[in-house]
Amino acid sequence: MKLVLLLLALVALVHASAVVDLTATKDYDATLGKDRGVLVEYFAPWCGHCQRLAPEYEQLGKAFASNDKVVIAKVDADKNRDLAMRVGLRGFPTIKWYPANSLEAVDYNGERTAQALGEFVSKQSGLRAPQSLNTAPAALELTVENFDKVVEDPKRHVLVEFYAPWCGYCKKLAPIYEKVARAFEREDNVVVAKIDVDAEENADVKRRFQITSFPTLLFFPAGSSDKWPRPYHKERTLEDFVAFLNERTGSFRNTDGSLSVLAGRMPALDGLAARFYRGAEDVRTSIVAETKKFIDDLVAKTTEEDKHTAARYYLRVMERATRDGVDYVVRETERLNRLLTKSVEDAGKISGKNIDSLQRRINVLSAFVNERVANVAERASASASAAKHAETAHDEL
Repeated sequence: MKLVLLLLALVALVHASAVVDLTATKDYDATLGKDRGVLVEYFAPWCGHCQRLAPEYEQLGKAFASNDKVVIAKVDADKNRDLAMRVGLRGFPTIKWYPANSLEAVDYNGERTAQALGEFVSKQSGLRAPQSLNTAPAALELTVENFDKVVEDPKRHVLVEFYAPWCGYCKKLAPIYEKVARAFEREDNVVVAKIDVDAEENADVKRRFQITSFPTLLFFPAGSSDKWPRPYHKERTLEDFVAFLNERTGSFRNTDGSLSVLAGRMPALDGLAARFYRGAEDVRTSIVAETKKFIDDLVAKTTEEDKHTAARYYLRVMERATRDGVDYVVRETERLNRLLTKSVEDAGKISGKNIDSLQRRINVLSAFVNERVANVAERASASASAAKHAETAHDEL
């Protein structure tokens, strides 16, 4: 049980925020007015604007995480109402900059994006904005010249926004849509794109898809046999866009672009992994053989290399744990967590692809110590054994 709790704690550490929580008054007073400039977001958990700001603010925190002259912080002002009254808050979110060695705040009233906030912090502190914030737009701009090449690619799922520059709804959607594109930019088979169909040169595309209102959102699924678009009718929120694309593309992205705890996992192997971890030596030997057979069958049935890679990692962990002891699962999780934590501290030094690889492996390792999965898997295994025994007995009669 101690090993399980340790592993779960390590997994939780990976998702720790890069934004410093100063909700406790003692932490707040110990940080502001000292030798570092502090940007503070005063928020309330129920506030919709705060929820939409959260991934941008987290990105800002990660960008400045390795800088020892700036603190990116937040205060749950709904929880600490005394502090809210002391500051004189009138709404959420409220963002203030406190220079080093000063409690005189400078209010922030600009765009609520990581890039705009980074420029504000840079201007107030005199520091150069982190390179990670100076990024090109993630949403791919299409024209009549490249539209068919991108949209009809059989290997890629493509979400397209048909927009007009003067459209108020399009302008409102723009920052949200950019966040969606950013969230899926590490998915090789997903493209988030847009096209200005008010431009005369793109008029043929507008007529072809009968675009009569703005914005119109169409999803073109991967596959050579069916590229006819499906309309997107859900809410135009970051959360709904991400949920839609995850469901349609088989991805496991969070709204900030990180992978969810299910990425890299295979339900059929989770049960075997959990039974392996708690099983006796003879049980483990049997499960390794069962896992090898599963992989052979999988390779024979599908050409999806991602699934092959995921399945082989389960086997690799089992073989290492057989050789080095089951404590290997905890040791390896600790090692991967250190690498992942370092990737946050050294923003930009580890590629996004490598970060995803680390997260997938951590997710698989967590399946080995999942007691709930182990209990379900063992009951299923026992039921299957009982059924097989009953069938054998019936044949003998």
